[in-house]
Amino acid sequence: MKRILPRIATGVLLVALPVFLAFPAPTVFPTGTTIYYPDQAHGSYILVSDHNNVSNHPQASVRAQGVVPDDVRLIDMNGNVVHAWRVEPYFNKRSRLLPNGNLVTVGNNRRIVEYDWDGNIVWTHEGIGSVNDMRVLANGNRLLVAHDPMPAEFQQQVIDQAATQWWGARNRGSEEVQQSADLYEVNVEGEVVWEWHAYNHLDLNRWSPATPEGDWLHVNSMAPIPENKWYDAGDERFKPGNILLNARNINTMYIIDKNSKQVVWEGTHNYNGGMSHSHEPEMIEKGRPGAGNIILFDNGLFTTNRVHTGQTYIVELNPVTWDVVWVYETEGYANIKFFSKTMGSQKRLPNGNTFIAEDNTGRLFQVKPDKSIVWEYVNRGGTTRPSVVPYDFTPQLRAMDRPQELAVTPPNNLEWQIQPDIYRDAN
Repeated sequence: MKRILPRIATGVLLVALPVFLAFPAPTVFPTGTTIYYPDQAHGSYILVSDHNNVSNHPQASVRAQGVVPDDVRLIDMNGNVVHAWRVEPYFNKRSRLLPNGNLVTVGNNRRIVEYDWDGNIVWTHEGIGSVNDMRVLANGNRLLVAHDPMPAEFQQQVIDQAATQWWGARNRGSEEVQQSADLYEVNVEGEVVWEWHAYNHLDLNRWSPATPEGDWLHVNSMAPIPENKWYDAGDERFKPGNILLNARNINTMYIIDKNSKQVVWEGTHNYNGGMSHSHEPEMIEKGRPGAGNIILFDNGLFTTNRVHTGQTYIVELNPVTWDVVWVYETEGYANIKFFSKTMGSQKRLPNGNTFIAEDNTGRLFQVKPDKSIVWEYVNRGGTTRPSVVPYDFTPQLRAMDRPQELAVTPPNNLEWQIQPDIYRDAN
């Protein structure tokens, strides 16, 4: 396994950090649906795409090519492909399915592409990088995030940092080119109708030495605030349509007032040392257990608490009191059964279960409030933040027969073993 050393001051040694593989550590492991209890799980389709070329793609001819598959698939809970779109080749195919059956996905060269149900390109937009996230708003506009160099007048305000005990000096202002986070809302004509730039609103010198040069914030997700009880009670910070933004590299979430563009709320969590390079915070929708709380995927990278190191958490946070009200984690002092280093997402489901995408390993699963797993699917090619799609979400899906929901009971791993070839060949 390759190993890397972080930037350090002369004469100071840090323990080397492993480069984690993009699929589960065991060489042999089941793929597809490995656990399914239909009477306890919330049934739906799942929108999924591969993130790397080590794939268990359903087509052998695709697997044999040894490349990242260039499709986005809609699967049922038993792993059957219900529909697929051939899309422009890209390793980070962040995709969103629309209620009319169209698919919007990010691609190479700052290109956003919309396909109809039959795979025809019906809309494109170029010029704004949106590799980390892209949202389709209620009005049909697209919300995109770019990471471009901040203007010179703001770069000049960035201060160089002296060496500390653990980290070497960083000439953040004089040598590094700092990337900002820029949000753009574009309409279907491709016009920018709203924009926001982090350098106008956030502290340019709040940063983490654990991150790459120039990668000041690394905003990896943004989500519109839905209707919620806080706003209904008069709290203007949580006005529906405001934008919840996640700045991964400084472990902080922000809410941006859509009208004034001011930051009206910022938050984090304090569970086991606090946020650690999180992804995908969203406010839970009305009508679902935990409605109004913010739920997020805390990856567990560059942690401040040893217990949290290499362990991912799903954290549900009350945004008014900052109380942590629910956490999903695997147990044990050094347990890394649940760990996605760089990507991941989650969704609170209508029945109170939580969908979780452990993207680096391609392990998707659903847990009950008591944290027991009631569905699990393994995609060996990793995944790019898959999403839950209701059975009746589009006209095309409503015209289909609802898929069978067939129980899958996993073997007892303490007893199940692969037999030597001589015994298998005899059978």
